[in-house]
Amino acid sequence: MVGSTVYGFEDQISQIVAQFNTLGYEVLNSHYGSIKVNPHLSNLDNCLKAVGECNLFLGIIRPYCGTGNIGEKNITFEEIKEAIRLKKPYWFLVHRDVVYTRLLLKKMKLKSGDEIIFTDNRLFDKLSIEMYEYVIKNHVPVTLRNGNWAQEFYRLDEMMVYINAQFTDKDFINEVMNQTKSNNGK
Repeated sequence: MVGSTVYGFEDQISQIVAQFNTLGYEVLNSHYGSIKVNPHLSNLDNCLKAVGECNLFLGIIRPYCGTGNIGEKNITFEEIKEAIRLKKPYWFLVHRDVVYTRLLLKKMKLKSGDEIIFTDNRLFDKLSIEMYEYVIKNHVPVTLRNGNWAQEFYRLDEMMVYINAQFTDKDFINEVMNQTKSNNGK
């Protein structure tokens, strides 16, 4: 499954899905139209069911989280959390602007000591930093982290290098899936 914000990135999602198809994978992705949609469920619930059905998960974290919000929940973030919770084999791509802005905000303080407030905008959503910190397991001491790799990218070609490096070797993927099954007691 490819879990990502869609709006403004449709062309990239289409090319990523096409690359996975070329590599022989059946891709679940809402933009691509390949997830089962139960009309009695919310968009969030349909997407979470797709995460449960997938064998592998690729999450893409971008500076703008999109319109996929239901109440306080963002669909992409909930997909990411569900993939990790279900112990699916997962990989993450994070846009360089998320990494940069996170580092910048750690260095910036208002004279009053208050936190810098982000207004709603289509340029940067602070939720993307929360997603990134969740994925890199920022809440866990560095020496105890594993499964916290998030590959930084700026352009589509950089994303494709990572995707090809991870998913071209089917023996590697089978090894990861077998390790996941044995670690989960299956």
